[in-house]
Amino acid sequence: MVRKPDIQYISQFYVHGSEAQELAAEKPKKPRTKLPLARLEQVREISLDPVAIFGVAVAVILLITMLVGAVHIQDAWEDYGDMAAYVSELKRENARLEAEYRSGYDLEDIRTTALTIGMVPRSELETVTIGVTVPETQEAPSALEEAWEDFLWFLKGLFA
Repeated sequence: MVRKPDIQYISQFYVHGSEAQELAAEKPKKPRTKLPLARLEQVREISLDPVAIFGVAVAVILLITMLVGAVHIQDAWEDYGDMAAYVSELKRENARLEAEYRSGYDLEDIRTTALTIGMVPRSELETVTIGVTVPETQEAPSALEEAWEDFLWFLKGLFA
């Protein structure tokens, strides 16, 4: 085998501190502290349209008004039913009282009383017809005629 030549340049160019140092035992690495990731704050911006808010407010007011109206009309229908029952009761009472009143007097007694005080039956009365003529009314002058007469009167008074 061929002999390797001696390497001559190592000692020749050697400078203290240029050799590779022994590796020291690696220091245990501290785990890096992990900071929480800074999350961007999500800004929740709610934009409100004034016209839409006004429209919703009007709709709510109209709904409330409609519900109040429905309650009032329900009360009115209940009152109507009560009054209809009251009117029918009054009609029955009126019919009963009228029947009682008519049964309380004698028509023949009333006829004899009327004849004794000098009243006569309608069939025996004499009828006289009187005719009346209504005089014609004079028409009032129109506004134009009246204005013309006032103007002429003014001129007569001015130049008289």
